[in-house]
Amino acid sequence: MTHDAFAPLINVVENMIVRRICPWADTQDFHSITEYIVNECREFIEAINEGQSPLDIASEAGDVLTTTLMLCFLLEREGLCSVSTVIEETIAKLERRSPHVFDPNNSISLEEAEASWKLAKLQEKQNRKSI
Repeated sequence: MTHDAFAPLINVVENMIVRRICPWADTQDFHSITEYIVNECREFIEAINEGQSPLDIASEAGDVLTTTLMLCFLLEREGLCSVSTVIEETIAKLERRSPHVFDPNNSISLEEAEASWKLAKLQEKQNRKSI
């Protein structure tokens, strides 16, 4: 898998949301799209639980990915934050919660990884409350 595989999907979703070339997408906002994300997640879980074909599971995973990308572009279109900010914040969060992933020489146990994740989440929550 290459990163280039994402580019066509990102371009299509960007055209749908930012350039407003899809009437359905044009009526969506970041509130309304969340219902679609939840529904697509349910369909994905059903596909797995029902033992559907790998192609069906991939299709449902694609629906989750597409609606999530739509959310990111809707947030940008509505002026809440840019897609770049979403990506940067996601990477920063992963760096805080799973620093071992960014250091190939740092292998840790499952227990250590889970503890690191939980501690980072707790610290993030405390920092949000103190602001």
